[in-house]
Amino acid sequence: MNTFHKILFVLAILIANCISASAIEFTVDGVRYSVNNDNTTVTVAGYPSGSKPIGDLTIPESVTYGGISYPVTSIGNKAFFFCSGLTSVTIPNSVTSIGGWAFYLCSGLTSVTIPNSVTSIGNMAFLCCSGLTSVTIPNSVTSIGYRAFEGCSGLTSVTIPNSVTSISDCAFSYCSGLTSIKVESGNFVYNSRENCNAIIETATNTLISGCKNTIIPNSVTSIGDGAFRGCSGLTSVTIPDSVTSIGEEAFSGCSGLTSVTIPNSVTEIGDFAFSGCSGLTNVTIGNSVTSIGYGAFYGCSGLTSITIPNSVTSIDEDAFYGTAWYNNQPDGLVYAGLVAYKYKGTMPSGTSIVPKEGTKGIADGAFYRCSGLTSVTIPNSVTYIGAEAFSGCSGLTNVTIPNSVTSIGDWAFDYCSGLTRIDAYPNPEKVTTGADAFLGVPKDGTLHVLPKYLSAYRTASQWKDFTNIKGDLTEIGASTSMER
Repeated sequence: MNTFHKILFVLAILIANCISASAIEFTVDGVRYSVNNDNTTVTVAGYPSGSKPIGDLTIPESVTYGGISYPVTSIGNKAFFFCSGLTSVTIPNSVTSIGGWAFYLCSGLTSVTIPNSVTSIGNMAFLCCSGLTSVTIPNSVTSIGYRAFEGCSGLTSVTIPNSVTSISDCAFSYCSGLTSIKVESGNFVYNSRENCNAIIETATNTLISGCKNTIIPNSVTSIGDGAFRGCSGLTSVTIPDSVTSIGEEAFSGCSGLTSVTIPNSVTEIGDFAFSGCSGLTNVTIGNSVTSIGYGAFYGCSGLTSITIPNSVTSIDEDAFYGTAWYNNQPDGLVYAGLVAYKYKGTMPSGTSIVPKEGTKGIADGAFYRCSGLTSVTIPNSVTYIGAEAFSGCSGLTNVTIPNSVTSIGDWAFDYCSGLTRIDAYPNPEKVTTGADAFLGVPKDGTLHVLPKYLSAYRTASQWKDFTNIKGDLTEIGASTSMER
């Protein structure tokens, strides 16, 4: 056999293999099936072109083609895509999986029977089945896919069996009629794709949002990002002592929520956790909370009072901005727990601020671009000056950094263009100084330090950039001031 014939022979074999490997499809009773790779079972592939099934549909356990009986083991991707005339579907016990988009936009579908043989419900499997009023998820199911039941506005209740170990994002989001949820197990693992308003993420449990009144089971250890975001019908929530953290936007936009008690077990409240909860009038924060995130209670206009425990050491920007409590703070400066918090609004020229004794730090951006700020007294209890804390404070000419400070954040004093004198009492070798902390500060001004630290300042990063360093300070008392 010459080379040319050898090539033709090889091509013939490849073509034959491709043909044999191609899926065999056939139609029985108006439903199209595709033979699986094992050549012994079939997947429901859809329906013949132009003949969408309507009414009630019962899928058989097996179908016969060419004299061979094939068990039906799965509902394929997009099998009944946009079959709006389909009203009910019965799936046989032989089926183990329901594919992605399988019943997408089947708006006329009111009921579906999922047998105990099914182990997985695919991504967007029942997306926008707005007519679906009930669904039973059997004990065999271990995973519910991304957006699996999103937009099923007719659903009023769902029971998640203890077999389920994974629920992906948005599985039940925009199920506006969902008023009750029963979770039978504490063994969920959350598959995160993006922040949606369907899930509570926990190390040991996952709960679906959308309920009017929600009691979170004791197995839950954290409330995940966006768990109840936009659930305006949520009026009350009970958070158990097992929860240690509340994620970003967890209850954002829950305008119907009127009160919340954060138990002593919680240590952190995430960014925008309760933002936009305009009906919220009462908040109790447990005494284990150490951090309150950016905008955590932003826009909670009905919140008139709040007690922040001494355990709090960090409150990010805008945590309480827009609340009645915030607006009633003197001079617009909020002293939250032990942290000096961000000033909002226009600061009049010549403004002086005196944080209370015991303040542990100046928050990130606390006086950002407050060009009218001319004097601040910093207690000697302050250990950190946050990022951009005094950025753009062009009215400050004299700054005293007390010896209690161990950390100065990124851009803490950048573009303080009028700052010509700094009195620095700490040992620079024990102070963590962030990036460009003194960017835009005149380096020909005078840096006054304690004599014992003079050589250290002359070699320390950023401090050494000052051209006029004098070791002429003496030990001071409990607090120092920065003024014009």
